[in-house]
Amino acid sequence: MSKEEFLDTLRKVLARELSESEVADNINYYWNYIEQQIASGKTEEQVLQELGDPRLIARTILQVDEKREEEPYQDAAVYTEEDGTYRKDTPESEYTDPFTGAHVEVRRMTAGDWAKIVLVIVIICIVLGTVFHILWKLLPVLLVIAAVLWIYRKFTQR
Repeated sequence: MSKEEFLDTLRKVLARELSESEVADNINYYWNYIEQQIASGKTEEQVLQELGDPRLIARTILQVDEKREEEPYQDAAVYTEEDGTYRKDTPESEYTDPFTGAHVEVRRMTAGDWAKIVLVIVIICIVLGTVFHILWKLLPVLLVIAAVLWIYRKFTQR
């Protein structure tokens, strides 16, 4: 099998389920890999033999893609410029915003956080309900006072 046949088979299998750009990315990756291995002294036959069946490679790529769709950020890695390595991004991580330079802490909300939010909303509703209940009970008295003050002003202005 030649490099062209290998890449063509890989392209055909991947094109059934991936977008054109994803297929192109994978084909470019394997084309570059094969070229690098040949440049390092291996023959095209050796490189293709080491890679194996392009259908198996395509199936592996598709399985990884399916898993990524199911769990998009499960094993996300973040590139760190300090040491040029990748580290696993944890739910609670810290970084410096590249635009503002501000220190940012990224944290996922826990069940306790949601419970606190619900508790605050319930307390606000209870307080507002109590205030409106009291005002509703005082409304007749306030209306009588407002009417008396209005009448008093009308008589004192003459």
